[in-house]
Amino acid sequence: MNRVSLADSTCRIQQAQEVLSLWLEATNKNDSGTANLIGAIISLLDGIPELMDSAEDELAGMDLKAMDKA
Repeated sequence: MNRVSLADSTCRIQQAQEVLSLWLEATNKNDSGTANLIGAIISLLDGIPELMDSAEDELAGMDLKAMDKA
C-alpha cells in the first residue's frame, strides 16, 4: 500500500463526502434504508477534513520548533 500524505488524505475524504452527497441525492426516495446508511457515513466524515488540516498545522509547528532547537 502506498503512503499518502495528510493533505492528500484530506482531499480524498472531501471527495468521498461529495460522492456520498451525490449518491444520497440520487437514491430512490422510497429506499430510506440506503439513504439512512449514506447519511450515517456522511455524518461520520463530518469535520474530519478540518481536523486533519488542524493536525497538519500543529505538526508543521512542531517541526519548526524542533528545527529551532537543533
